[in-house]
Amino acid sequence: MLRNTCQTTLTMLCFLLVSSGTEAQESSPVTETILRLKDSQIQSNEGLVVIEAEHYVTQGSADHRRWIVFNDTSPALHGFADNDPLHVQGASQNSYIELLPDTRTHHSETLVEGRNFSAVPGQLAVIAYPIHFQQSGRYYIWARAYSSGSEDNGVHIGIDAQWPVSSQRLQLCKGKNRWTWSSNQRDQQNHCGTPNTIWLDIPNEGLHTLKVSMREDGFELDKLILTQDPSYVPSGKGPKETRYFPAPIKQKTRFFNINEYSLILIADKEFSSDGKIPFYYDRNNEALAIDARVEAYRDIWVSAELKVSDEIWGKKPTDERKFNQATLVTLGEVDGESSYRVFLNNELIAQVTNKETSIDYQENYFQLGPLTLKPDDILRVEAKAVTNDKIPENGGTAFARGRWRGIILRE
Repeated sequence: MLRNTCQTTLTMLCFLLVSSGTEAQESSPVTETILRLKDSQIQSNEGLVVIEAEHYVTQGSADHRRWIVFNDTSPALHGFADNDPLHVQGASQNSYIELLPDTRTHHSETLVEGRNFSAVPGQLAVIAYPIHFQQSGRYYIWARAYSSGSEDNGVHIGIDAQWPVSSQRLQLCKGKNRWTWSSNQRDQQNHCGTPNTIWLDIPNEGLHTLKVSMREDGFELDKLILTQDPSYVPSGKGPKETRYFPAPIKQKTRFFNINEYSLILIADKEFSSDGKIPFYYDRNNEALAIDARVEAYRDIWVSAELKVSDEIWGKKPTDERKFNQATLVTLGEVDGESSYRVFLNNELIAQVTNKETSIDYQENYFQLGPLTLKPDDILRVEAKAVTNDKIPENGGTAFARGRWRGIILRE
């Protein structure tokens, strides 16, 4: 971790590099967890939102005080002004954030408005958490925090560009020197506040940004909970973060090395068998293939054709379309080196043969050169099922089935 390289006396550069939880994570080696966080979102779940404090996405107004992420890899001597040790033990996910430097640890030390104290919400060290709310309405706020003194226990909370009075001055008085949940709002009559007096009204469903800003430096924040249940009281480390991870995006299963193309003529979708011996669709390998179990289908050219139609051009039909490169995509097979022929209007334009391979069904790419297609042209691909006499099967040897996946065209 970058933070481990920082000595007790920190330079400003080191301060800038380690201060933001998001930036510090991005400086570390990429892991699946970090990638998944980037591609996920916090959302309400049946009126409940749970946030790990270190998962803020941005931090602003941080020239004088800054939220810093601490976890089980952080050194005890972190180099910032702070009057108490790290409190990683007991923190949810062994990670939390703290407002540092902490220069006002008790009431007798000088209060400097806009530096170590801010009565104005949104003035200092503003961090943001995008949340997708599936239910609008009132949400009561709970914060899991750690306080060891009288001047490190207040924070402001807002939503979008607003800092409602109802969510300012969250205060933690009870439960000193341990991780404690609070939903109290400080007021003039009761500095420690009353439970369930901090809330936000979410006007509509959809994406909103929860914000947290400094009231007192030294504030340590582990977790936030927003709930529509006014009687809800969290315990322990609280429930898991209500983060939605989308299903994995399907990756392509063929044409792996093709990253630039104008048109793909997929064998099983665009071509049809045109002779007595048919190709069949090999679903497992997404290719056209010859059923070499039938002896009459072996060592003979089997063909499939495509008649060029206006549909191939898309929305702008033309008299012809010129492609600078055409590529035939076949599959190598361990039991034989199949040959292929490509014809345009019965004129042979290429004949190729798969190389011997020890990897079954690996794509091969054969460059056919430039190709010009016109409506009603006939493009034909032929293949052979052959054996190299190396793979025993049923008293004989196995045959490669002339598998191929299509032709790639690039203008």
